[in-house]
Amino acid sequence: MNRRSHFQRLLLLATSTTVIAGGAVLPSSAMAATAAPHTATVTTAASDHDAHRQHGSPASAKQWEETSDAVSGIKFRLPGKPEVVHFTQAVDGMNGRLYKMRTDNGVIVFAVFDLPSAQGELDDALRGLVDGYNAGTQSPQHKLSSTDVHKITAHGRPGLDARLSAPDGAAGSARLIAGDAHFIEMISLSPKGKEKPMHETYQRLLASVHNPHSHATRAD
Repeated sequence: MNRRSHFQRLLLLATSTTVIAGGAVLPSSAMAATAAPHTATVTTAASDHDAHRQHGSPASAKQWEETSDAVSGIKFRLPGKPEVVHFTQAVDGMNGRLYKMRTDNGVIVFAVFDLPSAQGELDDALRGLVDGYNAGTQSPQHKLSSTDVHKITAHGRPGLDARLSAPDGAAGSARLIAGDAHFIEMISLSPKGKEKPMHETYQRLLASVHNPHSHATRAD
């Protein structure tokens, strides 16, 4: 199996573990079964100050917490303690951690894969993400497509931003970043009518990311 198809397989595997919007749950498969959730080595720190600042926002009733990915040292904030899924080289072909959080407005995901020099595979990663979700949908109305895809520079590294949408009104966003040693993936999805508050939560996640391997902290 070549590197590109292997990478797409990993992204499909990661997406197949994720509960998305509108109550849709991707079915178990041979690949999904290899990624059973279990406790990851993460640290979280609650921020009362952040919770106060978010008054009136989608997460105003919850306490935002900082999570640190122990392997990469990357830190980010989510509106609560996330569910964590581990991927391993022995079982899945690559090491990685996926942090998933359900809110009243949808689902938000932060994933880190220990994959160096993947900047040439950003388009493949986006296709793998969308294909992985669509493989589990039961209706054409639920199938995602990516639009407004454009290249960015985030944290000093090449990346890709995209909008996600489905005919049933589900909508979201995705950001993929190819670092020197790690590949980062951020996703949000919400059912129809919840797009605005979920997008605010997603934007706050993007702004909270601290990558110790780069100096820039914002997308160009």
